[in-house]
Amino acid sequence: MSRQFMQLPLHSRLSRLRSGLEPPSGNPADDRMCWICLRGDEDHRRRDWVHPCRCRGTNKWVHEACLSRWIDEKEMMSPGVPVTCTQCRTEYIIVMPPLCRFDAMLERLDKGCERICPSVLMGILAATVYFSAVIYGALTLLELAGYDTGMKLLQEDPSLLMIMLPSVPTLLLLSRLVRWEDCVIRWLRRRNRRTIPAEQLDAVGLPLPGAPLSDEYFDELEREHPVSDVLIGGNLATEQLGRAATSFCIALSLPTISVVLGQKLYGRIYEENKLLSILLGGLTFVAIKGLASIYLSHSQYQQRRQRFVMDYTPLNRINHQSRWR
Repeated sequence: MSRQFMQLPLHSRLSRLRSGLEPPSGNPADDRMCWICLRGDEDHRRRDWVHPCRCRGTNKWVHEACLSRWIDEKEMMSPGVPVTCTQCRTEYIIVMPPLCRFDAMLERLDKGCERICPSVLMGILAATVYFSAVIYGALTLLELAGYDTGMKLLQEDPSLLMIMLPSVPTLLLLSRLVRWEDCVIRWLRRRNRRTIPAEQLDAVGLPLPGAPLSDEYFDELEREHPVSDVLIGGNLATEQLGRAATSFCIALSLPTISVVLGQKLYGRIYEENKLLSILLGGLTFVAIKGLASIYLSHSQYQQRRQRFVMDYTPLNRINHQSRWR
């Protein structure tokens, strides 16, 4: 860079650098080339050269238009994150034109709304969930205790009931986390384990190549890839989402089912103790549903255990297609 240029006032030098009028240094290593579009002055003489970071040589130069597009892409991908040079990690000095008072006030108002509205929305959702839980708990109380007894309990201590009623759906949903069926399934599999024939084991006791898969393999497969963790394309599988919805509906409908089964099955036996009949009705439903779930899970396990792959022949292909139509 020439001495005459360095002797210019600072604002004149900055304006000339900003407009791309810096005199050439004579060093080939400092020839300007945009690191984004990889074009220099030999292609088309441009006047929007800037060097916004601490890089040296040809990498320090970039077209302002190219850099502006690159900054826009970075800010859209990572809003709020300072934009830095990919080489020297220098944060770019980005100067925004000042806004007038009215525009600045609108911008502050918009940012304030962005900070406050998420909290307001969470409060509205929390209140909606809470009052829905209170209503559900009150309806459950009236259904279990009867209308007259339930209204009397609600009128005696409303503050206590406002705390206890929302816990009713919470406890029902948490009860679905108690998977007693899994314990029974594991016990059944331990009692009915299949061993690999001795002729298909080596001297050490390990399976030979071509031996059938053992129960240990399927147990390890379920431990490493549980059904609740199955993902398809990064999203929860539709089947698992359906199971979650079914579990949610069953948990919330348990009081109603308990009342119906208790009246139908045990109403005549325990006419004087309505609460006991409802409790027995709920236990009956849980037991029947659990046994059905155990049977289905065991059947699916045996089906997966006994599967095999057929040779590809025209006849096998036709038979397989006709089987699943």
